[in-house]
Amino acid sequence: MNRIANYIVCLVAVAFTAGCASGPDFKTYGSTLNPPKNGESRVWFYRPSKMMGSAVQPTVYINDAPLAKAQPGCFFYADKPPGTYELKCSTEWADKAQLTVVENCAAYVRLTLLPGVFVGHILPKVVPEEQALKEIQGCRLVTADGMNKDWKPPGN
Repeated sequence: MNRIANYIVCLVAVAFTAGCASGPDFKTYGSTLNPPKNGESRVWFYRPSKMMGSAVQPTVYINDAPLAKAQPGCFFYADKPPGTYELKCSTEWADKAQLTVVENCAAYVRLTLLPGVFVGHILPKVVPEEQALKEIQGCRLVTADGMNKDWKPPGN
């Protein structure tokens, strides 16, 4: 009986850590970045929840171009010129949001897990900077391929 209990504990532990990124936190990574090119703005995407729906990791699209996976407890970014963009995450249905990028102003998009009929889905929502900076602090970097291979600690 102890073997079965140990096996179940191991499975639960793996399930909770499977979607977690081990990259740098927002403050550390953000301080190492160069600013966006002249005329562009940085758009930060983040999914603050680490525990709920770790298996639900749909691709985030900006104007139908794939950007990265919406992994729990993670963030990523894209530098974009001013304009209006459609943001979309697709699972059992596509949830969309409109983002207006203003030159030299950072924008923040929160990726929130909502319950679905068969599987949860991710809702992109543009949020104010003050709210985003509080929520993104516990998130870790994830790159488009689901890893964080482009990050090197400062000084390396």
